[in-house]
Amino acid sequence: MFISITDKEKMKTLYNFLFDRQLDFAVYFPDDGSGEYDSENPLLNGKKEFCAITGVKIGQWDGMDGAIRVTGKLTDEVKEMFYKSLLGRGIWKYSFLSNGKEIVVVEDFDNVILNIDKEEIKRINLL
Repeated sequence: MFISITDKEKMKTLYNFLFDRQLDFAVYFPDDGSGEYDSENPLLNGKKEFCAITGVKIGQWDGMDGAIRVTGKLTDEVKEMFYKSLLGRGIWKYSFLSNGKEIVVVEDFDNVILNIDKEEIKRINLL
């Protein structure tokens, strides 16, 4: 199911629901390999912070030329980073995974694809 969540409180409600579960995460960022960081590029929001987390894996992402995928466990540190992202523009593209399956995908900051049961969606009042 696709929905657009531009309301930060609704996104926080979704996070609260998800963060009670044992999940993995993936975030995606452009990366030209130069090591330079353009603070004006909103697609890079959170890149430095996510790449610096102990235990994450950083690899190439095939979804876009010159892009990386940062993956790891949804720890308290990572949860806090997602909550903090709601205070600003947000994170360009990310997903939450359960047993390797994407259950929530967020693209273009607030376009959300939910791969969870419709009853769960109703329960968290996103519609």
